[in-house]
Amino acid sequence: MNLMLFETPFESIHLGAADVRAVHLRKVLRLQLDALVFIGFVNGERGRARVVCLDEDGGVGLQVVATEQVANPLPVTLLLALPRPHTAKRILFEAASLGVSAIHFFESEQGEPSYAQSRLWKTDEWRQRLRLGAEQAFTTHLPQVAMHADQQSALSVLPPAGVHVALDNYEAEGPLSQLLPAGAPSVLIALGAERGWSANERDVFRKNGWRIAHLGAHVLRAETACVAAVSVVAAQLDFWQGQTETQL
Repeated sequence: MNLMLFETPFESIHLGAADVRAVHLRKVLRLQLDALVFIGFVNGERGRARVVCLDEDGGVGLQVVATEQVANPLPVTLLLALPRPHTAKRILFEAASLGVSAIHFFESEQGEPSYAQSRLWKTDEWRQRLRLGAEQAFTTHLPQVAMHADQQSALSVLPPAGVHVALDNYEAEGPLSQLLPAGAPSVLIALGAERGWSANERDVFRKNGWRIAHLGAHVLRAETACVAAVSVVAAQLDFWQGQTETQL
């Protein structure tokens, strides 16, 4: 992990020997007293903390010495036909790493209903994937995640503003990069299930003002398509211009 995320801010904290973060500090990073480590508070600031205590039983004491704001999340929302759990884990990780604002899943007409009953969604495992992605990316932002029963339920809660694009290999108007107007304030990207969109789902998108785009001639795995699409949007919006590196 490139920084350790904590749910709530603190000035100092003691991590017990069983805490995975204490284990990481001692056994992976092998930090000594007075060493500095990057930390972050979920959806808040990140900072540096000093190791002020190393207990004989494996516990670690940390004290915050500096904090700073993190970059804003990408103005990108993902709308995804619910994929198989293993794929969903990868998407959650990558989307958090890329810094998207929100991820909405829904049970599509050509998807598998049993995916929604996975342990991934019945426990907080999905949130752990977001945390791992954020820690990897050196950020504190965790995308909002929502689950919907069907396409129309999902569309009804999505923000009306911004550009709405559904990715499709078969009936696309053109490449994603060419369908994004300059200066778009935000972008919503929809990706289908393994079997793609049904004819009815394509019609629903069009009736709701969505454009249909592709990412090229190759058929991509869902997690790869997510990364490619978000990267195209970020580049097209020139989002990272002016974003600064850490000053800690």
